[in-house]
Amino acid sequence: MPPPVVATIGLHGSASTWVFNIVRELMIAAFGEDQVLAVYAEEPRDLPDEAQRAGKFLVLKSHQGSPELDAWLAAQSAQVLPSVRDPRDACLSMAQRFNVELAHTVHWLVRDCNRLAGLQARGHFLLRYEDRFFDQPAVVAQLAGAIGLHPDPADISPIFARYRTESVRAFARGLETLPPDRIVAASHSVLDRVTQIHGTHIGDTRSGKWRELPAPVQAALTRVFSPFLDSFGYPR
Repeated sequence: MPPPVVATIGLHGSASTWVFNIVRELMIAAFGEDQVLAVYAEEPRDLPDEAQRAGKFLVLKSHQGSPELDAWLAAQSAQVLPSVRDPRDACLSMAQRFNVELAHTVHWLVRDCNRLAGLQARGHFLLRYEDRFFDQPAVVAQLAGAIGLHPDPADISPIFARYRTESVRAFARGLETLPPDRIVAASHSVLDRVTQIHGTHIGDTRSGKWRELPAPVQAALTRVFSPFLDSFGYPR
């Protein structure tokens, strides 16, 4: 039996939305849509209240989070599924996708890195973007096992297919066809409330593209993220 709360926590740009949706769909396949709540949360106030959560499973997606949210997750004995990426690539990807200054996305990623570094010591099942886990159907079964599910193999293929890179790109292009109550206006784009997929959701998925930046920018990014790079084994 899965824990009552599963938290998919990742750096921006680390395919954490893929993890969130795979877990959400696995839980729905096992228990039915009415028994699963799926939300984005960075603070406890973002969570459904106790009456809404009663008797249901909660799947949440989060990035920088907060000490209060992490304390709540610990109190709930939540299963945490973290995803990481070289933050130099992640902040460049976010700047390109959302057409914002690199300095702005560096600020996002610094906060994400601080949180993920704190989670590392807890021995969670770690997903690394550079392994391209989002291209591997076997990872769906691995995630199911990590949260205590044993899905029918016939359920895995369609779940994986819905969140392949090209499937998500096509979905993102068609957000305007969704019911209006599913569309949320975010800071730099619109997104689907259910899947958390943005209109500019997936970039070019390349790793190492930060090395194409001017040398001074490369050096500055490496300096800013050096504790995280060393902690997670990324080359400088």
